[in-house]
Amino acid sequence: MSPVGRVLRWEGCHNVRDLGGLETASGGRTRHAGVVRADNVRGLTEAGWASALAHGVRQVVDLRHGDEGTGDAAAHPEVGIVSVSLRDEDAEAARAFDERMLAADDIAPVFAAAYVGMLETYAPRFAAAATAVADAPAADCVVVHCFAGKDRTGLVAALILSLADVPDAVVADDYAASDPGVHVLSTPWFAASVDAEQLELRRRICRSPREAMLETLAWVHRGGGAEPYLRDAGLSAARVAALRGRLAD
Repeated sequence: MSPVGRVLRWEGCHNVRDLGGLETASGGRTRHAGVVRADNVRGLTEAGWASALAHGVRQVVDLRHGDEGTGDAAAHPEVGIVSVSLRDEDAEAARAFDERMLAADDIAPVFAAAYVGMLETYAPRFAAAATAVADAPAADCVVVHCFAGKDRTGLVAALILSLADVPDAVVADDYAASDPGVHVLSTPWFAASVDAEQLELRRRICRSPREAMLETLAWVHRGGGAEPYLRDAGLSAARVAALRGRLAD
């Protein structure tokens, strides 16, 4: 099933997809309503929360750092929240990334280098995020989200899908499918640009180039794959099995 066919329309969010229905290397499909990737679910309306609950959502893993949650609306009372800050704020690193992004003829390697840097620096936090998904009751659907549901969420989704034996090309297609939703989400940010250069930078930052995820997964595989990466970062064998079981159809 294509990523577009798994898109969920939850009022108040713009980039929501079920990780079910994806082809595995063995010819199977990942299970629906096990894990959903999303942009910030605190933006959901009452109707949006009703849709999420109807999909089976009872657990949310929030990958944002603390300051990003300032002013958030409360989550639905039937949904538990686990917060795992997947990276620290670093103004100098952010400026360097912006400079590389704006200067690049091909932005995919810039994204890939940033993603690999996150995986190297914050491996225990990726394991903590995976643990939060693994520890949720098997019958519950878990939403993993950050702000836009593209970068941090994309990396956690990629690790989980790779662990479930989803081929890299399929994982990369799912990652790239964030483009339309992130564009809609970012429209006010684009409109607030002070000049053409800033607008171009913001448009580039909001892209999801497929090759960036392929390069990132190639790095993961050079270390043995998603399981050795997560095990070395602290994920137990039992939780690896739970994650695989969550997406096993």
